[in-house]
Amino acid sequence: MKNKIIFLALVVIIVAAIIPLVGIYLTKPTSEESTKNLVDLEDRIKKLEWEIESLNKRISPYIYGGEAVGYVIEFENGVKFYFAGDTGLSSDLRLIGEYYKPDVAFLPIGNIYTTGPRTAAYATILIKPSTYVVPTHYGSFPELTHDPKQFFEELKKYDLEDKYLEFKVGEEREILGIKVEWLGHNHWLLETPNGTRILIDPEVKYNPDFPTKYRELVQLKDIDLILVTHGHFDTMTLSDLRKWGDLFDPIFITPYELGIWLKSRLPAYKILALGQGSRISKIEMLELGVEEEKVKEISNIVINVVPAAHSSSITPVE
Repeated sequence: MKNKIIFLALVVIIVAAIIPLVGIYLTKPTSEESTKNLVDLEDRIKKLEWEIESLNKRISPYIYGGEAVGYVIEFENGVKFYFAGDTGLSSDLRLIGEYYKPDVAFLPIGNIYTTGPRTAAYATILIKPSTYVVPTHYGSFPELTHDPKQFFEELKKYDLEDKYLEFKVGEEREILGIKVEWLGHNHWLLETPNGTRILIDPEVKYNPDFPTKYRELVQLKDIDLILVTHGHFDTMTLSDLRKWGDLFDPIFITPYELGIWLKSRLPAYKILALGQGSRISKIEMLELGVEEEKVKEISNIVINVVPAAHSSSITPVE
């Protein structure tokens, strides 16, 4: 049964890639059109290769990795960002809003696997971010078809359109004193007022929208903290974690079960495996064995680990 599913999925992907090529042949384009079509063909082939490899990841055997999480980051200037990670609609969102009172909420709108435009708009009511709500986790995979404009229209139904803030992939803005850049999919790069750089979800290879300018990673400045929300391949793989670890020697913060598994495979790196409800500042980092010199380099921030309505299965491949 599994082999049949794989075969049918591959057939669908290949046919979808070939049909436009037949049209190109039949219409006999001009020289200029041929050049453009060749570029389009190369892009289509690359996307086809990526989708086939991505499909292999999705059907690989999974290891249970505990629960997924989100993060509320309290910055040194008092601003609070809530990164929901991959989550569905749940009553936890109301509690997160009431207790942490975030200024900005980053919510998934892709609908498949997470909240969509309609449920993310309702989640905004529950969370009540004081300043902005930012759509994320859309457009990167073929099934994540929802458009941020749909999210905006849903927010209007609740008179919340003034909260809406949209990023383009690779765009950097400053929000309430925090530098924010969207790295595509559900991945974000932050820089605090005192220069601490935080990466939310580190996957590069299986993030099709990861900015080309950063593909080698060395183009980035230091990364001090990497926050992992769950264990799916579009969020993290061992090979990419090693790259980040070798280049920047960051502190990795992960959900508890996922972190325990990662420690057994990546013993050379500093991995803090935290359960939902954990609150970690520089004091707790020292208590958990992070070197004093490394902790001194980090701003006076607090990271709160909060629930997410999502799984955290691990794809145990590179």
